Amino acid sequence: MGYNTERKHNPKLTDNAKTLRKNMTKEERHLWYDFLRTYPIRF
Repeated sequence: MGYNTERKHNPKLTDNAKTLRKNMTKEERHLWYDFLRTYPIRF
């Protein structure tokens, strides 16, 4: 297809992203809840 599906990434960034997702503030959880509630499900 011509697309490079293998991307290089820094594992430290992945760990940091997981930590941030687990430790969201009350306001961040509220924003994501409102966004995902109105986002249509796609398959």
